[in-house]
Amino acid sequence: MLSLPSKLMNHAIAKQPLKHMLSKHLLAAEVWHKRTLSSKSNGITDTNLKNSVNGKKSVEMKQEPTLSSVDKARQMNLKNQVIDSSLPNHDPQRITSESRKLEVKAKSLLKQIANEKGTDKAAFLYAINTYISQETLYRRGAVEFIYSAMHEMKTFGVNRDLTAYKALLQVFPEGKMIPRNIWQVEFMHYPRQQQCGIDMLEQMEVNGVIPDDEFGVLLKNRFGSTAHVTRKYLRMMYWLPKFKNINPYPIPYILPTDPIQIALFMLKRMCVDQETKYSVLKTTELEENSTQEDTYIVSAQSPIQQELLSKHNCNLPLFVEGPYPVYLRYLQKHYFLLRAEPNIKILRQKKQQEIEEEKEKNMFEWINFFDEDYKSIKPVVSVHEQEDSTILALCITGTCSKSSVQTWIRWLEKSNPNLTTTPVLFKLLSEDHEMEVIGDNRAFQEQST
Repeated sequence: MLSLPSKLMNHAIAKQPLKHMLSKHLLAAEVWHKRTLSSKSNGITDTNLKNSVNGKKSVEMKQEPTLSSVDKARQMNLKNQVIDSSLPNHDPQRITSESRKLEVKAKSLLKQIANEKGTDKAAFLYAINTYISQETLYRRGAVEFIYSAMHEMKTFGVNRDLTAYKALLQVFPEGKMIPRNIWQVEFMHYPRQQQCGIDMLEQMEVNGVIPDDEFGVLLKNRFGSTAHVTRKYLRMMYWLPKFKNINPYPIPYILPTDPIQIALFMLKRMCVDQETKYSVLKTTELEENSTQEDTYIVSAQSPIQQELLSKHNCNLPLFVEGPYPVYLRYLQKHYFLLRAEPNIKILRQKKQQEIEEEKEKNMFEWINFFDEDYKSIKPVVSVHEQEDSTILALCITGTCSKSSVQTWIRWLEKSNPNLTTTPVLFKLLSEDHEMEVIGDNRAFQEQST
C-alpha cells in the first residue's frame, strides 16, 4: 500500500493537467471575445465570422495534393487499359492488377506477331505456338491470352475457323483442371478457366461454328466429362446440327466480293415471284451525257409487274421510294422500289369474301356447281399487290444517288410504254433520314406544257 505523502503527491500530479486544460480554455475564450468585439466595431456579425472561419476550413479540407505529370500519365494508361480490355466483366473481383498485366503482355505478343507475320491464319497459329513454348510448365496467364486472342480473331480472319478454336483450346493445360468428385463438379472447379471455355463456345455459336468430336476430346482432356463447359459443348452438339439445315434459303458464309453479284443475291432473296427477270445496267452506257456518274444498276421486274404497270391509270402518279437498307450477313446495301397506290376495289372484295367465309355456320353444306354464285368467287390477287401498295419494280444502285434512280426509270420506259405518260414522284430519304420529294421532270411534261 502507498503511504500518505505518496498519495498526496499522486493527487497533485493528477490535478495538474486539469488546471492546464482550464487555463487553455480561458485563454481561448478571451481571444474569441476580443475577436467578436473587433468584428462588431468593423461591422462584421458573429454569423459572418463563423462562416468565414468555416469557409477557410472547408477550403483547407478541399485542397488535394497535386499529381505530377508521370502520375497523371500512369492513371491515363490504367484507364485506357480498362477501357480496351478484352476480359469480360463476369466477376470484377477476379480481375486484378496482375491479370491486367498478363492481358497487356498477351496483346503485345499478338500485336508483335501481326506486325512481323501479318494477319492471317498461319500468323494466328504461330502466336498460339509461341505462347505455349514460352509457358510450357505452368501456362501462366492462359485465360488472359485466350480472351485477347478471341478478341483479335476477326482481325486475323479466323473467327469462323474451327481449326483456330481447336488450337486456342490447347492453351489450357491438360489433365490439371479435371474435377475429382461431385462437389468440385457442382462448385465449378477452376471457375475462371471454365467460364473462359464457355465464352469460347458462345463465340463459336454466334459465328456459326459447330464443334466436332475432336474438339470434344480436347475439351474433356482438360475439364473432364462432367464439367459445366462440357455440358455446354454437349448441348451445342445436340441443337446446332438441327438448326444448321433448317433454313430453306441458306446464305453462304463466304460471300462474293463483286458488288454486282452481291446486289443480285440480295434482290433474288427479296423477290418472291420466281418469274422475276434481273438486269445489270451501266449508267455510262445508258446516258449520252458525259457528266453522268459511272455506276451500276441492278433491276428486278417480273412479267406480272409489267402487266400491272400496263393496266395502271395514267392519271394517277407512281412513286419511287428509298433508299431502304437490306442486309446480307455483315454486308449492307440500299434498294429502291417503284410502287403504286393499292387497288382498293380488289382488296375490299377479298376482305369481304374472307369475312363471309368466317360467318359460315354449316361448313359441310353441299353447294352444287350450277347453284354457285359467280360473285362468291374470290378475286385473284398477285403477290405484288399488298395492302399498303402495289410493288412494280425493285433496283439497287452503286451510289444510291438521285441521278442513278432517274436513269433506272428512263430505262424502264423501254419495256413499259405506259410509264412514259405516267407522272412519277421521287420520295427519297437523305442521309439524316429526312424525306426529300422530287417532282417529275421528264420530257413528256415539257411536251404537254
